[in-house]
Amino acid sequence: MTDLKRLSLSSVAVCAVAASVANAQGADFYSRDKYTAVLDRAQPEFDPEPVRLGTFSVRSAAELGVTYSDNIYVVSQNTESGAIGRAGLTASGDTTWSVHNVGFDVSARRNEYFDQGDESHNDLRARLRGRLDVTRSFSLGGAVYVEDRVEPRTDITNVFSPDKPIGVSVQGANVEANYLNDRVRWTNGLGVRNEDYENGRQIGTGLPIDQSYRDRTVVDGRTRLSYAVSPNFAVFGQATYEQRDYDALQVFGGLPRSRDSKGYTVAGGVDFELDALIRGDVAVGYLKETKDDSFFEEVSGLSFDGRLQWFPTQLTTLTFNGNRRVTDTGLFDAPTAVESRAGVRVDHELRRNIVVSASASYLEYEFEEIDRKDEGTDFQLAATYKMNRRVHFDTFINRADRDVSGVDVFGDPSYGVTTIGVGVRLFP
Repeated sequence: MTDLKRLSLSSVAVCAVAASVANAQGADFYSRDKYTAVLDRAQPEFDPEPVRLGTFSVRSAAELGVTYSDNIYVVSQNTESGAIGRAGLTASGDTTWSVHNVGFDVSARRNEYFDQGDESHNDLRARLRGRLDVTRSFSLGGAVYVEDRVEPRTDITNVFSPDKPIGVSVQGANVEANYLNDRVRWTNGLGVRNEDYENGRQIGTGLPIDQSYRDRTVVDGRTRLSYAVSPNFAVFGQATYEQRDYDALQVFGGLPRSRDSKGYTVAGGVDFELDALIRGDVAVGYLKETKDDSFFEEVSGLSFDGRLQWFPTQLTTLTFNGNRRVTDTGLFDAPTAVESRAGVRVDHELRRNIVVSASASYLEYEFEEIDRKDEGTDFQLAATYKMNRRVHFDTFINRADRDVSGVDVFGDPSYGVTTIGVGVRLFP
């Protein structure tokens, strides 16, 4: 009997181990769908249906809206208020193939200022993308895109108050190589883009504002290698690289200087979805940027990039995010700044077809070449009402403030602006 018991217990143990291994092998270690965010929840009775065009499934919409701003030019004094009419068309399509994918994203928007006509502008964007599934574990992807738009008045480069928003033309391409097999995931990307900025003129004086020093080509790369400890938790190491090459030299200290730079980050982090109603992706590491010209200071320090979601109920989602990185702000006399951001957003499903949202964010720029510090806050309340599959209404109120301090600050670029808007989206 003793031998029979031992044999029985051994058989049970072997079966348990085999079942555990089988479950592990069949598990999706990177699915993060245990909880559904409010804005991601499917609502078939209110969500628009895609249109089938040949082999493509296309989602499109027409947008109409009106916005009021109490500070159109985003200045600290002599503010002007006004209304803006908004109209746009958007479309995104993907093939319905079981493997591989070809897709596109296009949008055309017009912002028409009723009282300040020079502010009126278009926003045009297009992207063509694709994915080649080489094997079940390995895929290649790529995209090309173009943009013709303007910088928002709230951008940090608005220090000289141009008489109209600065236009930007962008052309770019990127490629990807991704591998996923059981517990191991390796994602890689390489991109290049060209940015061209239009010159402007100062409000009132008409003096030219040269922006040619900002024209540049940017090459960036990224890689992340992850290992899933369990289906709910993975650790990873990642690195990014960015190289900026400017078309023209710029005079600093009486001599022509180059803003060209090279920078990288290395970081480690975790990617998880816990039973405690929390999902997140957090990376902490080291950053460094060096300008080609030794006239400019080298920057190094802590890097951070994180996003956390908390789901206290099925009807409420809280999202926290933050990052810290080096950037070229575009200011003439300050090529380098450390940018830090932090924000929180709450989305609540008041009813199945009514979602209300509130958000708050903080932004800080610490400049390296000059004594200047920018701090900004942004608060917003918004709501969406889905009347049916074809008509959705949106409304929002936003308050943005920026405080600029330091002995090298020119003029008074601080500001406060409140905007209120309503709009409708129409679906076919």
